[in-house]
Amino acid sequence: MNKKEFSQFIAQKRLAAGYTQKQLAELLYVDHSTVSKWERGLSYPDITLISKICGLLSISEHEFLTACDDTQARKEKKEARRWRGLKKGFQLFFAGGYLCALIPCFICNLAVDHTLSWFWIVFSALLLGACITNLPFLLAKQSKHTLLFTSLAVTAATFLLLAVCAWQTGGDWLLAIAYPVAGLCFGGYFAVLALCRYLPTNWWLKIGLSLLVLAAVLLAGMIWDNPGTGYSWQDYFNLMDWSNTGILANKITFWALLAAGAAGTVIGGIKQVCHGFDRQSK
Repeated sequence: MNKKEFSQFIAQKRLAAGYTQKQLAELLYVDHSTVSKWERGLSYPDITLISKICGLLSISEHEFLTACDDTQARKEKKEARRWRGLKKGFQLFFAGGYLCALIPCFICNLAVDHTLSWFWIVFSALLLGACITNLPFLLAKQSKHTLLFTSLAVTAATFLLLAVCAWQTGGDWLLAIAYPVAGLCFGGYFAVLALCRYLPTNWWLKIGLSLLVLAAVLLAGMIWDNPGTGYSWQDYFNLMDWSNTGILANKITFWALLAAGAAGTVIGGIKQVCHGFDRQSK
């Protein structure tokens, strides 16, 4: 490190920080003459003072050692601060919105009905929203499985919302319709999540298997709904008859998912086998 460049850099950063040589020396517990020697290029600071000098002058240790501004690092640091500010603002915005919705509903429900009834539907819906908008940010610092835990929370909040709606509205649709449909959809989602996030294989195989799972979920839904449609689930496998307009869209979607999933699985399987042979050969 060139002494002249270092002395000019230290003097510049001291002035930018608003310190006199005497003030900086007092903060570092050194003599005034010591700081003067640094800025005249007669000596370097003791290595034990580097961290404190960097903190007082708002520079990084890399900038201290190179005696020049690291513009790229400063830009990245500024962008990181901006991103943290945006995340915090995003969380506060939604948290404030939920409170602004929850408190009036609580008061109105008590004032009008003299009990809490439909308020619990609002509460459950806002809880579901908070699981989507706020929970991921809270979990991000605590666990590497943020997506999994967020998904589990969203699933629990969804089932809670359905239960509260059924409690307030009555009827037997909760166990007959709502929970089976929700369970089927979330089951397919978690299967795809497990394949994409935790299966140690190539992306062709992950995508192929995920599409096959979606095709299976769609088929299960069509089989479950058959009593109300008048069609047999075997009609979906009849490739010679595409005249039933009532099931045409689902049939096309099912076969598209099945074909794409099968193709992706075959390609991924071949790549996985070839990769295994390559590892053995090495």
